[in-house]
Amino acid sequence: MDAYFMAELNERLFTHFSGGAWRAPYAQRLLVVGRDPDRPLGQIVCAGPRDLARALTGLERAAAAPAPEVLQAALEGAAPVLARLRDAEGFSGDAPGPLRPVALPATLPVHGPFVLLSSASLPLTQLIPLLVAGAVQGMIWKPAPAAAASGHLLMRILGPLARGRLAMVQGDHTTGAALAGMGSLVWASEAPPPADLPAPAFSFAPEDRARP
Repeated sequence: MDAYFMAELNERLFTHFSGGAWRAPYAQRLLVVGRDPDRPLGQIVCAGPRDLARALTGLERAAAAPAPEVLQAALEGAAPVLARLRDAEGFSGDAPGPLRPVALPATLPVHGPFVLLSSASLPLTQLIPLLVAGAVQGMIWKPAPAAAASGHLLMRILGPLARGRLAMVQGDHTTGAALAGMGSLVWASEAPPPADLPAPAFSFAPEDRARP
């Protein structure tokens, strides 16, 4: 793994990706992430209303959709790094493998962008196709805090290629609940969505959750 990336990870985790660029968040509510409380991977800033509004505005100004194959090709060389980072998060053996396309039907009566809330144990082979499909139609993604580090690396690779159509904010359940009402919710978790969230437009249950 890139030594500089790991050395800077704590500082990197502070940022969110919206409008095609990394942004310093407006909010100031911090959350420590990492499976070892004595050696955390860093801290995230839980997105607040202004951060979410900026992410939504960035999607509305986005350019033409990227080609899915361009996004997928950009990840080809990142599998070893992602696997090591997932191991640091506590999900051993999780690395991108053969990816299957995921369709987010545009024919359903959806309004606004897609909002993806994903569990930490969602395997990368199932997460990445969701991000690629979402980037074509516009998506704001909030990874689970326990997957904040690998989420940052995925966005570092995909975000600049998505032409502004893919945004990522970090945060906890409070952030996710606020974000869920801003678009058509895509719920990707082995657990059912909490009662305080709107009904998902699409739900994806992991076929085989990443191993802790």
